[in-house]
Amino acid sequence: MNAIEVKNLKKYYSKGTVKAVDDISFEVPEGSRFGFLGPNGAGKTTTIRCLLGFLNPDAGDITILGERINPKKDVDIRNRIGYLPGELGIYKTITARKLIKYFAKLYDIEIDWDFIKDVSERLQIAMDRKMGVLSKGNKQKVGVLTALMGKFDVLIMDEPTSGLDPIMQTEFYRIVSERQKESNSTVFVSSHVLPEIEKFCDKVAIIKEGKIAEISNVQNLKAKSLKHIELEFESLTSKEQFLKFLTKDYPEAKVKYQFNTQLTFLLPPIQTREILHDLSEQKWAGEPIKDLLIQHSTLENIFMEYYEDKRANVKEGGVVA
Repeated sequence: MNAIEVKNLKKYYSKGTVKAVDDISFEVPEGSRFGFLGPNGAGKTTTIRCLLGFLNPDAGDITILGERINPKKDVDIRNRIGYLPGELGIYKTITARKLIKYFAKLYDIEIDWDFIKDVSERLQIAMDRKMGVLSKGNKQKVGVLTALMGKFDVLIMDEPTSGLDPIMQTEFYRIVSERQKESNSTVFVSSHVLPEIEKFCDKVAIIKEGKIAEISNVQNLKAKSLKHIELEFESLTSKEQFLKFLTKDYPEAKVKYQFNTQLTFLLPPIQTREILHDLSEQKWAGEPIKDLLIQHSTLENIFMEYYEDKRANVKEGGVVA
């Protein structure tokens, strides 16, 4: 059974001239962790607002837990959804403790104060400080707490780690994992941060400019996540010698930038260890590497990988979905 089903969803702004979401479809299996991945402005938040019935789509159908979402009617299903918006609008004079009590009345649920205490301590939330004096990161922690306070069937979180430092990001995903096991919930997370989604989610939909570029499991996504490798050489000659070696031994490598003694290229993750070994053994005639940097591939590079694959399929007479 699918917890969320989206079919041919369209949402336009400015009298139809701006396509925020352009005919997208996807399914989120019950009990899964689904990542909604894309750069800022891709259509992630618009999709989520349509899921919750906050926006009226121009076309398409949305079903959550078997109930069709209709913004023109009361959406009873919201009481079964824990929600963290991308932008928190909270009264400046209210405290986290009072906010929890207020939301408990809206949801008509009993507050598990032991759970609240545990999460507030782990996320270092000041429960009795007013929202107006909190930083963006601390406000985000309060938002996380309100989204997890009930044993909801579905958790929908829009850029949940925005404003959190790396330690708090790790703790956040650990808490969500524990809560999911406890309540057997389905988690839908939007993000523009690829490593987060890779570590946490089972399946991922990639959205760009309002269209779904790909729906993939995480393993396939990682295969597309080319490593971004930057090298600096002692001399131009050494760089040219290395380029010859790279072209011969690593034909999958994609050179993205070179200037003077600097070289940047992309390489599949499975070959990163191999080339590190070759670099340490200096398997070319040039001088040793002066400097080395390895990073995760950007979303844009992953998008380009998908689009290049699709263009290749067209050239070979294939059909692009």
